[in-house]
Amino acid sequence: MKKTKVSKQQKIKKPNFFLYWLGIPIFRLLASILVRFKVEKDKKILKFGTPIVAIGSHTCMMDVAFMLLALSPVRLNIVCGRDVFTWKPVKPIQKAAGLLPINQFEMDLSSIRLMKKAINAGCSLALFPEGKISLDGRPLSNMNHKSIAKLLKFLDANVVFSHNYGGYSARPRWFHGFRRGKIIQKCKVLFTREELKELSVEEIVGRLQKEFTFNDAEFQQEHQLRYKSKTPAKGMNYILYKCPKCGAEYEMECDGNFLSCSACGNRVQYTEYGEFIPDEGSVSFDRLDKWYDYEKESVAKELDNPDFRLSYPVVWEQANSEYVYEEMGEGELFVDHKEIGFIGKDLQGNDVKIITPIAYLPTIVQKTQEAIDLTVNNVVNRFYFRDGKYSAKYNLIVEEAYRRQ
Repeated sequence: MKKTKVSKQQKIKKPNFFLYWLGIPIFRLLASILVRFKVEKDKKILKFGTPIVAIGSHTCMMDVAFMLLALSPVRLNIVCGRDVFTWKPVKPIQKAAGLLPINQFEMDLSSIRLMKKAINAGCSLALFPEGKISLDGRPLSNMNHKSIAKLLKFLDANVVFSHNYGGYSARPRWFHGFRRGKIIQKCKVLFTREELKELSVEEIVGRLQKEFTFNDAEFQQEHQLRYKSKTPAKGMNYILYKCPKCGAEYEMECDGNFLSCSACGNRVQYTEYGEFIPDEGSVSFDRLDKWYDYEKESVAKELDNPDFRLSYPVVWEQANSEYVYEEMGEGELFVDHKEIGFIGKDLQGNDVKIITPIAYLPTIVQKTQEAIDLTVNNVVNRFYFRDGKYSAKYNLIVEEAYRRQ
């Protein structure tokens, strides 16, 4: 692993005051227009002063904005994956916003040192320990609570926990756009600085596990919450790729309201209340997370085969030093019990291998454009599946294989 040192001369500053002064009202206006947003915040947080470490669940793309709104006027330096620096809207403001880069699902000692330096400089941090947006409205199953506990003790600051109820239902990972409905952002004191010093790692882990236990699909149904949309199921076949009736994979099609299997004709409606209603003669689970668990169980059975290996053709791209993706070559992206990696050729015809042991990879970054990111030596490699599918299944394979290590 390539280790980059944090320069002693490198200055870490709080996000620009004027950017916050302009951005927070815009976020607040958008939150009121796009969703019905409400904040519930422990008043003790305002008495802390700074620095604080705000850790949050990652159920939707709006989590960051919701956390910033809820904890304002505290200005938070957001710790985010290096891929975020490739986003066009982010590039012009990354320095003013005080963004701190971290490698997703790769040990990144330079980023840990950077976080500590920020805390020592009086900056407050926004951390999303799961490292990726939830696919099914639940926390990452392979989340390393022990590592998070050790990091919090090392950072040595007051800790706030932030979670929104309804964020996943309003803007799930697989949906483009917003489904207007109720969202409550709750912020509470999780640990004072003094508590962190006194508590053991195991005691901190216990409290983290309790907070990182949620199920947005269950929450929506239990409270009969409606999230308005003309196409509530749009994009759902990205995550629900396996037919519950015939078991065919990647034959699920979606017209915005119905999920249909092109292999057997199974047809299921998904409503604004998060319900699945099968047509007569069709089969369905009654909740999204249960359907996703069915896919997990199917992957687990496949991995019972000691010779399991999956491989599909991909196009390889890489983020350069300016955080711009460039096409590098093509080949096959494989996954088995022990490794996930790329075997192919670069644009000059040279053989290339990029392989990561699953023992160090609790999950992977997957894109709705049916691509997978692997960060190796601080470089983000992106692999687009030529068939325009498979990333959700690769993710499940990696998570289950990691669990078995």
